[in-house]
Amino acid sequence: MNRQLLLCVGRAGTCMGTMAFAGALPVLRADWHMDATTAGAIQTAFNLSNAIALLVAAWLSDSLGAKRMYLVCSWAGAVALIALALFARSPTSAAVLIVFVGLTQGGAYTPALLLVAELSLPAQRGRAMGQMLAAGSLGYLLSVTFSMWVASSWGPTAAFTVCAMGALTGTMVGQFSLQGVENRRHKREAAVSDEPMRWRSVFGPTSLCLLAGYIAHCWELLGNWAWTPTLLATVLTPLSLSAMSSSLIVGGAVHLSGMIATSVVGALSDRWGRSRVLMYVGAIGATCSMLIGWSAQWGTGWVIVFVAIGSFFILADSGVLSAAMTDEVPPAYLGRVMGIRSLLGFGAGALAPVAFGATLDWTHAWSWAYASLAAGGFTAYLAAVVLRKISRRAQCSRPMRQRYETR
Repeated sequence: MNRQLLLCVGRAGTCMGTMAFAGALPVLRADWHMDATTAGAIQTAFNLSNAIALLVAAWLSDSLGAKRMYLVCSWAGAVALIALALFARSPTSAAVLIVFVGLTQGGAYTPALLLVAELSLPAQRGRAMGQMLAAGSLGYLLSVTFSMWVASSWGPTAAFTVCAMGALTGTMVGQFSLQGVENRRHKREAAVSDEPMRWRSVFGPTSLCLLAGYIAHCWELLGNWAWTPTLLATVLTPLSLSAMSSSLIVGGAVHLSGMIATSVVGALSDRWGRSRVLMYVGAIGATCSMLIGWSAQWGTGWVIVFVAIGSFFILADSGVLSAAMTDEVPPAYLGRVMGIRSLLGFGAGALAPVAFGATLDWTHAWSWAYASLAAGGFTAYLAAVVLRKISRRAQCSRPMRQRYETR
């Protein structure tokens, strides 16, 4: 089997714990008597710890190597999920343990992307990044589906246990797939003399647009991932479906289209240009977030349709933003820059679930809560518009660069 494909399979398994709490949330809110604000705060704690782990792991990847950091974080993440299954029995204990899950599992995200950058050619990087993110989406799909189904049938503890076993299996597959792969380390001393110039280049107008777009993207995405399973579970309740049927609908609607999106849109960005694709998916994704909120009043069918369509476009720009940043940043600085990007993006996105929950408690309207997420999508669109103008201006003053072509 192709090494990169096998790594993607392993990554899908390690991501099974990421959505364990969100998938079990409909059951947990009733069992633990949680209001929306408390539930959102626990998810925010997970996202904040994720952001810290992303920065630390990405920063260390430059000096210790992406392969080493990926494997260390993956094994630690599986152990943290086992602890969550064994000891989470209340909102307080879950909040503490979910932080450890975020600190460990989150650390594998950026090293996985750095490994893709190392193993793929620049002209194929958009597709390769998309495939790795699609593998993550498959893990999220399995996580939401199994955690919701198992939690409804046998309780949250069993749900967390299933996700932990999936993460453990994925880690073993990832370990096997990376046998024989060099652990590349970038020594900072080699670039010390060039560092001032390189840092100014890294944080130029193009990188700042990509950074702003990523922060806005994370706000919209993490808020949707945390609360859309609960919205779907709510509108499906009157249909009296089995726990398995409801779980499959929720998991498929939220993550199946997103899994397809990252592969397809990543490949399109290789052909059509990063900025053009980012503009389209940013605007459509924001519109879909609004429609998801409004559709709660229109009926179950409309909610499922708009969630499926919205999930495609809300996640679609993730791989493109990552590929664009790897195009822009020198390899010796990539880990640190990706770490800063992840900290800012996931840090801002971490606040989205609790902001969503507070809005829902205050207005009792899904439409207003989703409007708070759509603001992120529209901001990402504006960042892409500025990025495109910068790209076109640069092409007028120098030969066309393949990174942001505007054909």
